[in-house]
Amino acid sequence: MVTSCPASNNHCASRRTRGSDMQPFETTDTIRATGPLGGSCVSSQRAQKVRWCEEWCILATPVSDDLPLVEPNPSVSIFGGPRRFFETMYNDAYLIRNLARRDIKSRYSRAIIGFGWTFLEPLLLSIVYYALFTILAGRPDQLYPLHVITGVIVWGHFGKSLQASVGSLTKGKNLIKQVYFPREILAVSPVIAQFCISCTSLLAVIPIMIYLDVKPEWQIIWMIPLGLFLSTILAIGVGMLVAPLNAISQDVQHLFKFIVRAGFFVSPVMWTYEMASDRASGEWLDLVLLNPMVVPITLVRKGLDGSELTIPGNQIGYSITFAISALIIGISIFKYYEARVVKYL
Repeated sequence: MVTSCPASNNHCASRRTRGSDMQPFETTDTIRATGPLGGSCVSSQRAQKVRWCEEWCILATPVSDDLPLVEPNPSVSIFGGPRRFFETMYNDAYLIRNLARRDIKSRYSRAIIGFGWTFLEPLLLSIVYYALFTILAGRPDQLYPLHVITGVIVWGHFGKSLQASVGSLTKGKNLIKQVYFPREILAVSPVIAQFCISCTSLLAVIPIMIYLDVKPEWQIIWMIPLGLFLSTILAIGVGMLVAPLNAISQDVQHLFKFIVRAGFFVSPVMWTYEMASDRASGEWLDLVLLNPMVVPITLVRKGLDGSELTIPGNQIGYSITFAISALIIGISIFKYYEARVVKYL
C-alpha cells in the first residue's frame, strides 16, 4: 500500500527527519491514500509494515506486481495535458528536485572518484575521438579539440535525457501500480538530474580553453544556456511522446538506443556546421540542417569560442519551433495515454 504523508500537507517529511532515521512500525488501521492531485482510496484493514520514504512524501510497504491499482487513473484531455503538466512542475517542484538529487547521488555513490566522473568521462571520450579523427583526417583546425568536447557533452546530455524519459513509465511501474501521482514527474526528474551533470561537465572545457588561449565573448555567452535548454526540452518532448508506447512494447527503448548511437554521427559532434557547409551544398546541406540538434550544439560551441554564428536565422527559428512543438505534443500525448497504458506495465 502506498499513501501520501498525511502529516506534512504534501511537504516531504524527509526535510525534518531523513527516511533512514525512521523505524518501521505496525498498524492495523485503515489507511487512506491521498494523491498529489487530491484523489483518495482506502486500503484493506490488515496489519502491514509501513515506513517513511525519503524520496517521496509517502508511506510504503513492499508490494507485488500482481496487485491492482489502488485508485482509478484520472482522464486528461489531449488539450488539457500541457496545462496539467506545467501545474505539476510548479506545485510539485520540491518532489522533482528531491528525485533529481537522489538520482545524482545514486549514480556516483559507489564510485571512488565520485562526482569527478562528470569531468573525466567527456574529457576521456574527447581525447579518443580527437586522436582518431587526427589519424584519419590529418591535422584539424586549432579549435577542434574544444569543438569535440563541447559536442560530446551536449549530445551526451541529449541522448541520456532522451533514453531516461522514454523509459520513465517502465522504470517506475511498481509505484505507478499502487497510487496515482503525476507520472510526468518520472519523465522530468532524471532529465533535470542530467542537466545538472551536463552543466558541471562543461567546466571540463576550461583547461582546454586556457591551453588554446580561447576567451569567450560575454555578449554571446547567452548562447550556452539557450543551446542546453533547447536540447533539454527536445529530449523531454520526444521522450514523453513515445514513453506510453514503450510501456506497451520495450522494443521502443531498444530502438531509441540505436537512434542515440546513430545520431552521434549524423549530428555535429565530430564535425561542425562550417565543415558541413564547406563539403555539402544544396539539398545535402538542407538535409543535414533538418537535424534539430545542429543548432543547440552549435550555439553552445559559439558561446564558448566566441566566434560568429553562421547558421541562417530561419534555421535557428526552425530548431526552436521544432523543440517547443515536440515538447507540447509530447506532453499532450503522454497525459492523454498515461492512464490507458498502465495496464501494460
